[in-house]
Amino acid sequence: MPVLVLALLSFPPMAAQFAATKIGAQAGLTAWDIAAFRYGAAALGSLFVLANPTRRALMLATPGRFLIVGLLGGAFYGAIFTAATTMMPASHSTLFAPSSSILCTLLIAGAVLGAWPSPTRLGGVGIILLGLIVFARAADVQIDAEALGGDALFGLIGLLWGCFSVFARKWNLDPLCCVAAMGATGFLFVPLWFFFAPSNVTSSNLLVALGEGVFQGWFLTFVAFLAYMKLVHRLGPPTAALGIALIPPMGVAIATLVLHETTYPGQWFGAAIVVAGLAIAGGAGTGPLSRGVGLRPVQ
Repeated sequence: MPVLVLALLSFPPMAAQFAATKIGAQAGLTAWDIAAFRYGAAALGSLFVLANPTRRALMLATPGRFLIVGLLGGAFYGAIFTAATTMMPASHSTLFAPSSSILCTLLIAGAVLGAWPSPTRLGGVGIILLGLIVFARAADVQIDAEALGGDALFGLIGLLWGCFSVFARKWNLDPLCCVAAMGATGFLFVPLWFFFAPSNVTSSNLLVALGEGVFQGWFLTFVAFLAYMKLVHRLGPPTAALGIALIPPMGVAIATLVLHETTYPGQWFGAAIVVAGLAIAGGAGTGPLSRGVGLRPVQ
């Protein structure tokens, strides 16, 4: 499958998950509810993968590694992501989460794979920070305890996602088995939600909850994340993470059109700065750009 098609299957749904989470919260669902329906559906989807003898044999051959990547990118990650997203506007979270994911992926790839950021990439990091400041000031983001808590959680999310993609590539794990491992963690999470977590699922918002399961549990896991993992294997974690730079402007646009959140011209300017910084930090140039549209294979 061409890299461009994989990118289209991966990044727009990733951008839409912020608005999807906010829709669930506005319908009265708790963060636990959204995460439980998401990973409950993903867990059911993982059973179809495990039913395949070849995939099952691959996962049983190295169960420890699949358990690690499953926990890093699965229900534990998703619960933190959902909690952080419900703490701030979707147009805000859609910028901070991708930025932290890309930066952490670059650093972890350096530590684990030996691909340390070049001076050009470090310059891109500075541009990213500048864009975040411009975005925050334009959006009149309130720096209160809740906002700081959400940003801290997004930093943790970036660390988890970076470790997930880098270790999956280092161990050369099958992409479909990786997302199945992510989904299977739902079997651990859902019982905790059922017995201990606060819930507000009612007859009036049950359809919304089911929609969260269909979109975030099935489509996001087994289409968007699977496509992303194939990009990681084909391009490498740092170059694949460059595509996440597309998420902020798409996420802001979705938040504006679907949730009718107020945006300001300065936000778009800040988002543009962040995208430029992410492109530089990711080493964008003729080579990576050509690979990004599927014109050149990775050597």
